[in-house]
Amino acid sequence: MKNTRISIVGLGQVGMSFLNVLSVKKYEIVSVFNRSKIDSSIASKFPGTTFKAGLPSKKGAIGNLILLTVSDDAIEKVSRDIASHFDNLVGFMFAHCSGVHSSEVLSALKQKGAKIASFHPMKSITESANSFQDTWFDIEGDEEVLIELEQLTKKLQAKTFRVEPEAKPFLHAAAVVASNYLVVLADLVSKISSEGNVPEDIALKAMTPLMHNTLQNIETKGVAESLTGPIERGDIETIQKHLNNLQNTPELLSLYKVLGNEAVKIAVQKKGASPSLKKIKDLFS
Repeated sequence: MKNTRISIVGLGQVGMSFLNVLSVKKYEIVSVFNRSKIDSSIASKFPGTTFKAGLPSKKGAIGNLILLTVSDDAIEKVSRDIASHFDNLVGFMFAHCSGVHSSEVLSALKQKGAKIASFHPMKSITESANSFQDTWFDIEGDEEVLIELEQLTKKLQAKTFRVEPEAKPFLHAAAVVASNYLVVLADLVSKISSEGNVPEDIALKAMTPLMHNTLQNIETKGVAESLTGPIERGDIETIQKHLNNLQNTPELLSLYKVLGNEAVKIAVQKKGASPSLKKIKDLFS
């Protein structure tokens, strides 16, 4: 680990968070490259790091592990452009941080002798992030890079799991549901509450601890055992009342039914089929 010298290409939210976290963990950040000029106020905070606009073009300017933290759509072009500057990249490791792309998107670098991998943090990242503790990274690619990344994540007090290249887009879609759609659910909570004249901000403050508690249950008990409420109990009249009250908001009613149908399936998995669950399913249909 002492010999790991790191460069970062792309100083958006992900790149900035890696710069912060790796510096705190005393990694040597040799250089940071960005499409546009980097603000001097950022550079001044990291006196041991060279900041440059543009892409790496000389071996002496980069570490042995280069993290490509550019946008998903830019990864392939950036890797090709970097590769075009070098006769060979033997001894260098490149890893991108996209959730949807596999390491194959870095093939131009591999053709020059570099080892490649994907290294995706399953975390909502902001520029001010200063820790990856307990974050899971899905990784795949060349064995040499995977070993290096596994060692790095241990030092960050994070975790990794290896995936096959073809699993990446499915896993990323699942991560979108886990993160982005949780925000959508919170919005749904506030909108339904507002139909009863409960202020949206109060509803969210009241429901957020419930959401936290449910997530904790999922973590410790699993999905099926964490399902509670009227569907799990088979309370037909309660569900019917919900549906009646949402008749004037077709959008909310439709979402409630779609999600309710999935909850019925989980309830059947947990408790087995029952006449009440069949009736609730019919209500959602």
